[in-house]
Amino acid sequence: MKKKAPKKSAKFTFEEAVKSITQNVNERAMAMIADRFGFYKKTPKTLGEIGDNYGITRERVRQIIKEATNKAKQQAQKDELFKKAEEKIKFTIRDKHGIISKRELLEILASREEEKSFIDFILNCSDSFSLVESGEEIEEAVAQQQFDFGFWKKIKELGKEILHLQSETLNDDNLFAEFLKHHPDLKKEALFSYLSVSKEIKKGVFEKWGIARWEEISPKGVKEKAYLIIKEKNKPLHFRDVAKLIDEFRLSRKKTHPQTVHNELIKDEKFVLVGRGTYALKEWGYQKGTVKDVIADILQKSAKPLHQDEIIKKVLSVRDVKKTTIVINLNNFFEKTDKQKYYLKDKVGA
Repeated sequence: MKKKAPKKSAKFTFEEAVKSITQNVNERAMAMIADRFGFYKKTPKTLGEIGDNYGITRERVRQIIKEATNKAKQQAQKDELFKKAEEKIKFTIRDKHGIISKRELLEILASREEEKSFIDFILNCSDSFSLVESGEEIEEAVAQQQFDFGFWKKIKELGKEILHLQSETLNDDNLFAEFLKHHPDLKKEALFSYLSVSKEIKKGVFEKWGIARWEEISPKGVKEKAYLIIKEKNKPLHFRDVAKLIDEFRLSRKKTHPQTVHNELIKDEKFVLVGRGTYALKEWGYQKGTVKDVIADILQKSAKPLHQDEIIKKVLSVRDVKKTTIVINLNNFFEKTDKQKYYLKDKVGA
């Protein structure tokens, strides 16, 4: 007697899991769910928009979707594909120490962009997770049922306190080291999972943590973005390079025009033009003015004439110019001794 071939296991995707638990949902309700969650690359619609399409109130749409979702949840309790979907989600959340932003969860689990909407629906059909709405303190997130939100808030508040005390952005290692002073048993991965769903603490483009409203985390204008770029690179940069880096690090949605950067920086006190188109930060000790002004300041602060080489060295520490430019300024505007030392005239530049 010929043996029957074993049944092939059902294909698993999140879309298949949704189809499996909604097989008893009527076509009209299913179409509303598809509109509401944005199945098949649709743009998710509001209850009002769906109601207008069907000639019913938004409240009636809400009721229909709720009834259909409850029916899907009943089917889910005995559905093998749904259980597989739940396990994948559970594993991802456990790996993130109990909480993850919904955006990150969908990015991790969806093999295709359109699958995100099906995962979202599965989350709404499961009693295994806590769905966290976006608020002032927290991003829209998904957590384990027993997740300790009280402890999460303590960690988030401590993070704000640490960052305010430091008054600067911190990389992973430095921030974690500060936390260990208060919570020696805290795991590094758990800390950053907790902070990743905070709305008040964010990681910037240069992988440093700070208060979300800080300019180094959320720079708004060209000046703020340029400041962040130059400070992180820790050296003077030409305005064309600054514009290029703003775009490379996706700090701007639109293409950054170099001339706009130049126009903004040249009139801002935070920046000093130290060479042809090259800007440094004033906080580094650079000062505004011409090469002549810089030399005059150096000689004014000196109690005695300075040798040409010493002056050149001091000027080059605050200006990106050629040595010949410095020498020309020395010879044109300053008095010289017979030992190649220079001092101020009675009226510099007169």
